[in-house]
Amino acid sequence: EDTPHLPDEPVLIVQDEKTAVLFPFPETQRVIIPSGEEGKSWSSIEKIMNRALERGLDRRSLFVGIGGGAVCDVTAFAASIYMRGARLHLVPTTLLAMVDAAFGGKTAINFQGWKNMVGTFYPAERIWIHPKVLRTLPERELRSGMAEVIKSAMLKDEELFRLLEGIAEQGGSLQDLSLGMYETLIRRSLLVKAFYVTKDLREQELRTHLNLGHTFGHGLESATHFARYTHGEAVAWGLYRAMDAGLSLGLTDSSYVNQVRALLAKFGYAERVPGVKTEEILKAMQQDKKKRGELRFLLQRTLGDTLLTTLDLSFVRRVIERGLEP
Repeated sequence: EDTPHLPDEPVLIVQDEKTAVLFPFPETQRVIIPSGEEGKSWSSIEKIMNRALERGLDRRSLFVGIGGGAVCDVTAFAASIYMRGARLHLVPTTLLAMVDAAFGGKTAINFQGWKNMVGTFYPAERIWIHPKVLRTLPERELRSGMAEVIKSAMLKDEELFRLLEGIAEQGGSLQDLSLGMYETLIRRSLLVKAFYVTKDLREQELRTHLNLGHTFGHGLESATHFARYTHGEAVAWGLYRAMDAGLSLGLTDSSYVNQVRALLAKFGYAERVPGVKTEEILKAMQQDKKKRGELRFLLQRTLGDTLLTTLDLSFVRRVIERGLEP
């Protein structure tokens, strides 16, 4: 891909090791942080702040994050606290970042081993989405992003759900999907997210629906130290668990559960995971940022019908156990 054009103004580019190779900028104008969850740390924030101060940037200066969800999260967090708020543009380069992480104003780093524990709400001025960049991604990374697309469809877009079923039915590699199809998937996913974000930017209640599958998913990520599963793989496992919980409670329509399970399976997401203990996941879930003195979970009655509810810990334990290989 061609290197994006830099604006004629004071700017600081934040990239990870992968996008630094794809888009080479002058070293004086950029900061390179570790890829993935490793980059979502205080040390990355300090590195960005130090470079911004070296360059004499002020609150009118522009921070530009070019990368996946982690880069977008870290850049946005740094911009939000630099001199109480610098300008921010984001250029998401993964499917997951395009459909979810870059849009909506959430910023975060991980802290003390917990996912997204420290952050702010700070929407970017602009988000630049170039689907051509998806051609640089491996299959697993595309599949990770597709989990968030599936979640969006489950929340509020039956037509998108049917489209995904058609893609899954065809089989084949996600790398072979047309850019036109990816543009459709990205646009429809962002429209779903926009519905929730515009009504509840600071996640008081309605926006929490976007976390469908995430409380279970974040528990799995934390329990495996962010090293074994991509965010999307963990979210897909969380969607399985949400379906399991809703079905066990007699809340979720059984035919809908079967549809979701079939779709997730056809995309290659594991319903049961090995080598992790129930209590490790439960402990991580209890530290999840969505906790308000009790564990609350997002369940569904059917597509488009989502509710937030508290669940008994012994019940949650059983739901987790059914998602683990012995």
